[in-house]
Amino acid sequence: MLTSIFRRLSGGKNIPVLFYRYILSEISKPFLGAALFFLFVLMMFQVIRLSDFFVVHNVSGYSILSLMSTLMLTFTPVILPIAFLLAVLMGFGRLSSDGEVIAMRSAGMSVYSMLWPTLGMGIVVGMATLICNFYFVPWATREFRYELFRISNTKAIATIHEGTFTEGFFDLVLYADKVNSKDNTLQKVLIYDERDHQLPVTVVANNGKILNNYQDANGIPGLVLRLFNGSLHRSDPKAKSYELTQFSVYDIFLRIETAKVVGVEQPKTMDINSLKEEIIRLAAKTSLNPIETIVLRDYRVEYWKRYALSFSCVIFAILGVAFGVIRTRTVRSNSFLICILVLLLYWVLYSFGYDFASTGRLPAFVGMWISNGVLLLVALRSFWRVTK
Repeated sequence: MLTSIFRRLSGGKNIPVLFYRYILSEISKPFLGAALFFLFVLMMFQVIRLSDFFVVHNVSGYSILSLMSTLMLTFTPVILPIAFLLAVLMGFGRLSSDGEVIAMRSAGMSVYSMLWPTLGMGIVVGMATLICNFYFVPWATREFRYELFRISNTKAIATIHEGTFTEGFFDLVLYADKVNSKDNTLQKVLIYDERDHQLPVTVVANNGKILNNYQDANGIPGLVLRLFNGSLHRSDPKAKSYELTQFSVYDIFLRIETAKVVGVEQPKTMDINSLKEEIIRLAAKTSLNPIETIVLRDYRVEYWKRYALSFSCVIFAILGVAFGVIRTRTVRSNSFLICILVLLLYWVLYSFGYDFASTGRLPAFVGMWISNGVLLLVALRSFWRVTK
């Protein structure tokens, strides 16, 4: 049955299935290697961030592995298309430079026939990317940020050391004479707060306590550093003024930026079904306020982005075959360079479309698919020139 299908697709010629299996084997091996390589490169950028939690926060190895596994899953929509493009370029580059493309064409295979197995694999990779975009990536993004919030929430006091100045504690400089990590209490506290560079504040208190599971007015979670029996000092050199405020209780809200999704649903953390429901619910309203208009726009951008990234695998299949069948060693030796140039062009167009769609200057569908449209035209034009 497969043979008859391949024969119809290739214009009635009797093409052995062995050729298709051979082409797929030449692509699948570099694909697995490229996927692992790009995964390793992307994870290397996160090593310092994760090692900070391991060393400073004294987090268990299990928590670090949990963070790494969910983080790796969020990279799949980027890794799979890139690895597939590089694999097609490398596979056909080797076949072309070794003269095997000419041998296949002499045996009756056309360039169109060589495209079918590559296109089929591109569809499979695209479907895998689509499923990840629909369900696994939102779940992994949500779980990663939940775990990050939990670690930051419960281990914040571990970064404070007795009798020393601690810099970088939520952008504060903090000193505590005594630290009790069991009940999150501090004694003899001095804080220098320069988050407002124009009017830095110095706070001195007899004791303090770190309270967990708080949110600000916008629903963003964080911690509260509650200080007791102290004074607040603020000076303004320009106005030549000095302000002293005595307090019995003073709260400093410590905003955890990495945990914005906790308690707040965002498009990136929603699966495709939830995303559709929110789009339908907002679109059904007769009138939207400015905030709802922005939210609906963000939902639509995220919705079409998931489809666009998955469809790029099909475009890369056509483009990879078009560039790969050229009989020159340049393609084989510079496959990685060609891959980077193609991805750079795609990224520039994608960023342009995303920016215009996010700000409402283009419809969400047009903005997120403009990169696919331009690159599809380039791929079809290049493939047509190769066939001629």
